[in-house]
Amino acid sequence: MKMKTTLALLLIMELYGLSSGLIKQHFFVNEKMTWDSASKYCKTYFHDLSTFINENEEKQFLEDVLDQMPDAWVGLYAESGVWKWSEGENATEISWDINQPEKADGCVFLRQGRKKLHNIECTAEYAFFCMNVSEFVLVHQKETWEGALDYCRTHYNDLASLSTKEKMDSALLEITQAETEYVWTGLRHLAGDWLWVTGDDLNYTAWYQNEQPQCPARELHCGALDKQTKLWTHRDCEEKLSFFCQYGVMKQTNL
Repeated sequence: MKMKTTLALLLIMELYGLSSGLIKQHFFVNEKMTWDSASKYCKTYFHDLSTFINENEEKQFLEDVLDQMPDAWVGLYAESGVWKWSEGENATEISWDINQPEKADGCVFLRQGRKKLHNIECTAEYAFFCMNVSEFVLVHQKETWEGALDYCRTHYNDLASLSTKEKMDSALLEITQAETEYVWTGLRHLAGDWLWVTGDDLNYTAWYQNEQPQCPARELHCGALDKQTKLWTHRDCEEKLSFFCQYGVMKQTNL
């Protein structure tokens, strides 16, 4: 059923001129559990146990967890003699600790000292890493900023928040396919401040010449991504542009 849903979504995206980019955010849970219990916990409060299926994702994962101390489960396990990620993909790139196991058996944790993976019985108890997954969708139809906001909240979750460098990089991969010079994001000037409509922090910024617009004219209160400069800019909210929506499992919890 999950595969059919995914294929149907990809077909819809192709038919309606949409393109997407995947973002994974990793979170450390300092509570010891078996692999199965950790998996259930992550699926309840996040998206799933953390996965990193290629070299780029692994690099980002290790950067995200750099300051974490103990050994911890990740979303890799053995099924019928094959290593699989918790979302169902076969694992083809694995950074094993010293040597690859002779056979696929058990579940896998990150050995913190080496930043490498090691397998052990799934009944062992470790802390673990969960991930949230969000998806950016480039919608090619043209809307005002308010129209884009309504569209995203009706069909997805919200206008996209580019609140981290990773999210920004993902959007830049997709913007090359945009038919408009600028693409709406969830950036809006309200009550004297720029903010993300998703509520994300505005710690990371990518304004042109690193200058955040102060007291912009009333009509220039909406933020877009510039296809040419690959930076943020403020535009007339009534312009009709393509836009980025985001969707995915983005649960929040206090650990």
